[in-house]
Amino acid sequence: MLDATTAHRSRYMENRHLALALFAEQGYGQVSMRDLAAQLGIKAGSIYHHVESKEALLFEFIEELYEQLLENADLAARVHREPAARLAALIDAHLALHEPMGLHFRLAELEARCLSGERLEQARDLRAAYAEALLEPLQELAGQPLDAAGRGAVAGIVSLLNQLPAWLDASGLPTEQGRELMQRMILGTVRGALRLP
Repeated sequence: MLDATTAHRSRYMENRHLALALFAEQGYGQVSMRDLAAQLGIKAGSIYHHVESKEALLFEFIEELYEQLLENADLAARVHREPAARLAALIDAHLALHEPMGLHFRLAELEARCLSGERLEQARDLRAAYAEALLEPLQELAGQPLDAAGRGAVAGIVSLLNQLPAWLDASGLPTEQGRELMQRMILGTVRGALRLP
């Protein structure tokens, strides 16, 4: 039997997933607070007892994603000292995260621009911190700090990593073949952009 705290937590997580799916399917700008209340099965007037604001909820989803990516990057850095192995582990962890957090990725890529003020800055800072985690092994592989073009390439690689699995889903490839193809595409992009061997 579930206790009250566990039941409340379970309902809270279910509501968050419903809101996440609604934002991802319809687009953040197309979802009103009334739509959100209807999706959650509550009255429109009581939505603010459950959700601070639509923007706060969007930020929470984006923050969750980048915090998980940064945690994975920290783990890869602790486990893999050699830069090529660390980069491969980062890419693999990123791609593996698409299965449980695919909707989060969609929001991070398509809807982060809807954030404003401090939340927008925080989302940008989280993304930049993750790009920096990718940059470190790349600079070690290149044997020097990356110039502005190299840093720009890393920003593009983050977007590619965020969007590639959705593109591959449409290809119909089996999961393992798709993951191998994604790894080759990302590593090929990295090598080409940074002129690595």
